[in-house]
Amino acid sequence: MRSLALPIWLLLAAALAPARAGAAPPDAPPAKTAAAASRVAIVEVDADDALVREAATRLRAELGAAGFEVVHIPRPPGGDLRAALDRAAEEAGAFAAAAISRSRAGATADLWIVDRVTQKTVVRTVEVAGAAAPSVMAVRAVELLQASLLEANLLAARSPPDGAAGAADAGRVDVPDDVARWMEPARRQAGMAPAAPRIGMFAGFGVEAGVTALLSAGGIGPALGPALRLSYGAGADGGAGAGGSAGAGGAGLPSGLAARLTFAGPALGPALEGELGTVSVRQEMALLEAVWALETEGAVSPVLSAGVGGAHLFISGDPLPPLRSATGEVWSIAAALGAGAGVRVTDRAALLLDVHAIFAQPRAVVTLGGERLGTAGRPTFAGFLGLLVRP
Repeated sequence: MRSLALPIWLLLAAALAPARAGAAPPDAPPAKTAAAASRVAIVEVDADDALVREAATRLRAELGAAGFEVVHIPRPPGGDLRAALDRAAEEAGAFAAAAISRSRAGATADLWIVDRVTQKTVVRTVEVAGAAAPSVMAVRAVELLQASLLEANLLAARSPPDGAAGAADAGRVDVPDDVARWMEPARRQAGMAPAAPRIGMFAGFGVEAGVTALLSAGGIGPALGPALRLSYGAGADGGAGAGGSAGAGGAGLPSGLAARLTFAGPALGPALEGELGTVSVRQEMALLEAVWALETEGAVSPVLSAGVGGAHLFISGDPLPPLRSATGEVWSIAAALGAGAGVRVTDRAALLLDVHAIFAQPRAVVTLGGERLGTAGRPTFAGFLGLLVRP
């Protein structure tokens, strides 16, 4: 029985296979494949000319490197070359066809480009002298094709939206996506495409590290200390950099605007001297600010800011005998207004320099034995110098 089991299963499998195949719906869609690359047809002309053959090979390499599918088609005997290019492009489903042929003079070659997008034929004559002639011919052929396609890109840019009337749609030019991407540098160079918007100085999340200098109008300072700032602003995707709406970074914030958290200190300066001794002063502050970078076309952008937070002043007295040493501190609510400039170092780094006027309540007053040595916060000027980096 076991010897018959295997043949029986094989017969059943063979019988069921057609039934399973027939059960599949006849109109079932095929598996999805990646979008095919646009085609360019190269028509073989003067196959016996070594220079022309090498130039055609280099042209195939240039177009293949651009991501196009290159189809090589022998030229049919006799007939007009332009008609042969048109026919080759149509039969191959190519958006353009190219050919390189020797001129009658022999010292030059004719580059033929038939562009089916704009229905244009372009011919250029180039010198073929020198070892670099095949490369020059291939590069010139690519330039010819791009120059012809610039018209199609211009027409596409001027075309009405998809919802326009059918009469207007009839004049539209459809440019394949990969061809449009290939043409982008040429369009930008010709002034037909705007440059990519520059990402804002405070776009997205940023970290700034640097130094701060504090100087009070009441005689305390100057004092130096470290500073750390964390910012988050509009236009992380570059969309708001051109005056558009905010992107994924800083959603809901106008272009150039950011929220910033500033920590400064401890800032230390020279001791305050009085008739009864000296007092050492240490200052710290934290601010929550709204900061606005006025984006310009240059490397330097003005920066304005306003914020609120807290200020802390700590003192340590060293009096002359018979007075004894003592310490004290004052915590204040602070409001700050600032202005400065940012200098772009790279697309993601900028050097910032700004100055703040800080007003504190209550005002800190430093005394020693009844002698008034200085005040802080009415106002205190704070200068910041730091390097802002956006990950």
